[in-house]
Amino acid sequence: MLCVNNINIETRRSSRARRLRLQMNNNGKLSLVVPWLASKRSINVFVKSNTKWIEKQLVKVEKQKKLRPTFKYRTGDMFYYFGEQVELIIKPSNRKRSTIKVRDDKMIITLYRKISELDGVKAIKKTIEKFYHNKAEEVIHDRLQFFNEHYGFPYNRVTMRNQKSRWGSCSGLRNLNFNWRLIMAPIEVIDYVVVHELCHLKEMNHSSRFWKLVEEEIHEYKEMRKWLRENHYLLTY
Repeated sequence: MLCVNNINIETRRSSRARRLRLQMNNNGKLSLVVPWLASKRSINVFVKSNTKWIEKQLVKVEKQKKLRPTFKYRTGDMFYYFGEQVELIIKPSNRKRSTIKVRDDKMIITLYRKISELDGVKAIKKTIEKFYHNKAEEVIHDRLQFFNEHYGFPYNRVTMRNQKSRWGSCSGLRNLNFNWRLIMAPIEVIDYVVVHELCHLKEMNHSSRFWKLVEEEIHEYKEMRKWLRENHYLLTY
């Protein structure tokens, strides 16, 4: 952790990083990617030279916090699903096991009528999370197969995670990881992240060659990146 002008910045050294890079994570925290051999002096100089950018990002984060959805896990809450808002509807049930389905603009959950309020909130949240996770797994596997008909890159394990700072990642072992909260984003954004990670199987960097690969299938990838930067705080539950 680095502290500059009372601003905490998470630091991560990377053997693949060629330069110092500041970024705002999905959790609203600043992080600094540092090349493995970078000196403390070069890090401090870099951070101080980017003070104005850091302050601007922190102002943006504070605005996003005010706009971030809050949930009571009751009928009337609004959640995102494929980029559209759906209204939560809770229906009492005699069955102890909760069910969930999305129909048009409604997310309908059946909840055991004798459950306590506290346990009911936990059950609703768990049901929504499981639904999102399973749907993301289904959709992302489908989109991977679709786009890889073009690229033909071999990959190994595909895992769904609830990552704090990434929407996807590709390991040196050719394993692909995706944030299941992507299921709340528009399908065009999901496709962009899928293609982004597929292309890392060929180019483990963000060089011009990498972006040309991405552009072969996602022509408007810059717009998708912008959408994630500006709306990532909405993809919560």
